[in-house]
Amino acid sequence: MDCTAPAPERFPDDSIDMGSGFDCFDPIAHTLDIQGEQLSNRLLLKDVLQGQGFVNYAAEWWHYTYQPEPYPGTYFDFPIDRSSLG
Repeated sequence: MDCTAPAPERFPDDSIDMGSGFDCFDPIAHTLDIQGEQLSNRLLLKDVLQGQGFVNYAAEWWHYTYQPEPYPGTYFDFPIDRSSLG
């Protein structure tokens, strides 16, 4: 499946249209390399997350890192389970 295809032609995930699929490593996934509604959606996500202390990796609209990182250099590798949410 082409992650750069128009939203109706990508995997149906019921998400808002961000202009590319999640984890699409194509230049179209660069946060600002799009126009119209998709850019507005990306900028909304960026504004909300930046307001909470996250910084966007500009080459991937979905990629954010909390700053300052509380555990720099530590990689967390464990399963997340719905039951852990309480």
